[in-house]
Amino acid sequence: MNGDGVVDEIDLAIFSDTFLLRDYQTVDWCEFYQDSMADEKYFRSFTSDNTDRYQQLFDFIVVTYECEAGTASASKSDLNGDGVVDLADLALFSEAYLGRNWETVDWCLFYEATLAGEDFEGQSTRYYLKHFEDLLVFINNHFNCNAPPPPSKLVLENAPKYLVRIADAPLLTSDLYITDPLVGSLFIYGENLAPTGELKGLSRPLGVALDSQGHILVGNDGRNNVEAYDPATGNLVAVFGEGLLSMPTAIAVDMLGDIYVTDAKNDTVLVFSPSYVFLRSIGRGGQGPGGLDFPVDTVVTDQQEVFVADQGNDRIQVYALDGTWLRSITFEGTDGVNCNWFTGVCEIPGAPPFQRLKAMDLDSVGRLHVLDSFGAA
Repeated sequence: MNGDGVVDEIDLAIFSDTFLLRDYQTVDWCEFYQDSMADEKYFRSFTSDNTDRYQQLFDFIVVTYECEAGTASASKSDLNGDGVVDLADLALFSEAYLGRNWETVDWCLFYEATLAGEDFEGQSTRYYLKHFEDLLVFINNHFNCNAPPPPSKLVLENAPKYLVRIADAPLLTSDLYITDPLVGSLFIYGENLAPTGELKGLSRPLGVALDSQGHILVGNDGRNNVEAYDPATGNLVAVFGEGLLSMPTAIAVDMLGDIYVTDAKNDTVLVFSPSYVFLRSIGRGGQGPGGLDFPVDTVVTDQQEVFVADQGNDRIQVYALDGTWLRSITFEGTDGVNCNWFTGVCEIPGAPPFQRLKAMDLDSVGRLHVLDSFGAA
């Protein structure tokens, strides 16, 4: 916040003085962080529609004060947590966000302004459209506004520019989910391989996978986290890995639903439960037998082995599920002429060894396919 390029206690002090009106040393920052993740109540008075701006400050708080990494809430419509969105939630919403008794509000006017992206009584409505979709549907139906429903969050608006990771949903649909860090979106491709939808508002998305609940998992390099989305609506379901991840470049899910996030910058693979709780890490930085140097992809086999593409060491590392190192796989080349597009050199005999691993995948019979970008293979 002071523009020096570093997020530190000086920025925390400025933030506290500006928005909380308190000396930063008097704030329980872990409580602040957990409450912000749960319902963002601290943000209501000043920037409730732009909380993503403060992600780096959140990360600093988690690390500095050793807070337990929190999970951001997704849809906030059920304010009283009773499983039903109704008038009770509308009353709570009106008091908390509009500062008024719900019976004094023209709800159809509020609904129309929110859908149009216009201010309501001088207050921005963008946050409401993003986080209170179910409540907006209730308002439209209950007050007979006869207005169109909230627009789908998956409407295709941009053209893909730089596609990097792909995931499919073989048990659900024939759709493909592909991240584009340049656009900042995840594009959905239909069975005819044409883009049909777009999950927008991501921050340099890299890794992508479908979890055991059918949610789309997206690794955000710009937010150092993994976000889970409902593939039908585009609604945010959960956020995890904050304070733990630096570059979630790839995501894999095993047969039990555990989630393996390859963190290239931290030279490790972090494992989370199906409910997004951190379980353990696999690998460590280094060149030794169990070491990793900028890992870029992970595959978990039916034989309960974890294959990690160790790009910096030009090899594939193999671990047990508990993180025990088992062996390394290297490639020494094959006979014949091979041209390396990076160096421009054609060598005889044979293809070169691994030079820059990018991705891996298993086929239906258990064969491991490896993409080597510098080896052009």
